[in-house]
Amino acid sequence: MMEEEKEMHTTNQDYYQSSETQQSQEPGIEEAQPKGEVKISEEVISQMAIEALKSVPGVLPASSGLVANLRLGRRTSSGVKITIEEGAPNEVIVDTYISVKYGLRIPDIAWDVQEAIKNQIENYTGYTVKAVNVHVQGIHFTENKSQSQDLINP
Repeated sequence: MMEEEKEMHTTNQDYYQSSETQQSQEPGIEEAQPKGEVKISEEVISQMAIEALKSVPGVLPASSGLVANLRLGRRTSSGVKITIEEGAPNEVIVDTYISVKYGLRIPDIAWDVQEAIKNQIENYTGYTVKAVNVHVQGIHFTENKSQSQDLINP
């Protein structure tokens, strides 16, 4: 009786295995698998970094003039340079050039900039941000327009 149960169990197991094989081999039914590749341009990633940069209070992108472009060796967009790592297409390094509002603690602002840019790029692209280098190029002062008007027209 034990041999009959073993045979029956083996037969049932063979049946399930063969039906699984048949299901996966039926014509017209294929598992959905992604085909091709998705590439995100450096300019798109740069725009994301700029938007993240603008979300940090007291920070402005440093203007990227001709001298900045020559110094960096490649085109920048509003003070942001993106480098996609060779051999690791989904890893980026961000260099950002900023101006900080006078009176704010620069290390805290730099940390906020790094976090904002890292989160923005990783959340929307799926890329890994290897580094966000913050270069503070200057400070800026904001002037209250009503105060300056009062000084001109007493």
